[in-house]
Amino acid sequence: MGSIKNVIVMMFDSWQFNYTGCYGNDWIKTPNIDRIAREGVLFENAYGNNMPTLPVRRSLMTGRYTLHEVGWGPLRHEDTTIADLCWGTGIDTAIAYNSLVMFVNKNDFARSFATSIFTRGFDNYFETDPVYGHYSVDEFLDDPGFLDRLRSSLDGETIERVLREEIESYLRSRQYWKKEDDHSVATNMHAAIKVLKERNRKHPLLMWIDCWDPHEPWDPLSVWTDDDCPYDKGYSGADMWVPPHCACKGVFTEAELNHIRMLYAETVTLCDKYFGELCDFIDADGMWDNTLMWLTSDHGEPMGFGEHGHGIMGKCRPWPYEELVHIPLIIKAPGLLAGKRIKAFVQDCDCAPTLLDWLGLKIPPNMTGKSLLPLIRGEVDEIRDFAIAGYYALSWSIIEEKWSYIHWMDKLEGESYGKTMGKIYTGDGKFQSESSDEENAAVQEYLAQRSVDGADQWTCTPASKVEVPEEDELYDREKDPFQLHNVISEHPDVAERLLKKLNLFMQDLRTV
Repeated sequence: MGSIKNVIVMMFDSWQFNYTGCYGNDWIKTPNIDRIAREGVLFENAYGNNMPTLPVRRSLMTGRYTLHEVGWGPLRHEDTTIADLCWGTGIDTAIAYNSLVMFVNKNDFARSFATSIFTRGFDNYFETDPVYGHYSVDEFLDDPGFLDRLRSSLDGETIERVLREEIESYLRSRQYWKKEDDHSVATNMHAAIKVLKERNRKHPLLMWIDCWDPHEPWDPLSVWTDDDCPYDKGYSGADMWVPPHCACKGVFTEAELNHIRMLYAETVTLCDKYFGELCDFIDADGMWDNTLMWLTSDHGEPMGFGEHGHGIMGKCRPWPYEELVHIPLIIKAPGLLAGKRIKAFVQDCDCAPTLLDWLGLKIPPNMTGKSLLPLIRGEVDEIRDFAIAGYYALSWSIIEEKWSYIHWMDKLEGESYGKTMGKIYTGDGKFQSESSDEENAAVQEYLAQRSVDGADQWTCTPASKVEVPEEDELYDREKDPFQLHNVISEHPDVAERLLKKLNLFMQDLRTV
């Protein structure tokens, strides 16, 4: 293979792109992420295609769009990952991760990595110790009137029960943490550094580092000390570091919502700190000059009203708005132009083909993602003129330079993908009907997925609901980048064009 080339995938969970300095946030502290952006290439229009956690990782690892074919669930036998493709090539593979959903219930996302280290973090399912007297669930809910507001909301009693169970479960392990280095992001990053120290330096290495943080619970240092949150000094309410996943109206005050976001921001800064330790090791060890780093996240995080979350807290509705699907992506590698910013549309499924290209391995023809190296090197101006995003069988969106369009799939009967699997789009919102056994089975699979509300069907978020708006939505990205003013009635011709383009693209994906 010639000179040794390494790859490090630095994957953070739920890191919203605009909570970093290099993406234009002028108040948050992310010096180490910003350093990588200065020394690498930043993508301004990177999008995950299939939400949330597990479907995105499937796309990252397999190099395939998956929005059209599979939702939440384990890595399947027919999924060929980049770790699978490294076997027999002389490239060592390793993964250090603490994402519980990748680990449990046969999800198998560490499959084929020669070295696999799962570090204990938000592993409440494994701890059985009681919560001792110095911690109480109530102290994290003791905001004036909050529980009354929550209980009076839709499904409030159920949401409160789930919330209490989550807090208590997390406290079982969290109560033993004595210092900041015990935090889950710290232990996972230190495990990754240990793997890098012990690697065989004669072999190329593909290292996947997957951090659950800054996913909730958002419990940085200020939660456990008398110090104020550095981003919300003077706040006197409860630290709701595990906020209930629900519609926000009537439940949270604006002060509570802001504080939740500031705890999230403090957790982001904590992640940046330990990422800096990783970078310092890579630099000191001599890997900096022969390693491609792919730094990204699976999705953002709804946390309130308007641009913060369109009225929800957490991933409790299958809504592919900008605050969720727009992801950070920074690539640093020797020979790439430092400080470059690229506006072209890129997607999570571009990860595997890019890494294979860098390592000198063949890109399989069934990978629907594209290598980004020609784009980075300036050999092409774009690899696609739009991005897609959504939730399998629930919602689709298409994002162009000027417009973004969201299609809610269970409201438009004739155009719903689940009810038109195996049918051919003929234009004007119509499909030519076919009725093979395989197609009928696909329709039944869709209907089964649509029929059940709850975490086991489309997300791991407790108390989630399959609820979507009544009508499709169109947004002007230039005037309204966070999709707050639906203009579909003003531009029906644009909406029709985008829906056709979206349907045809999804239909084409089913042939690959």
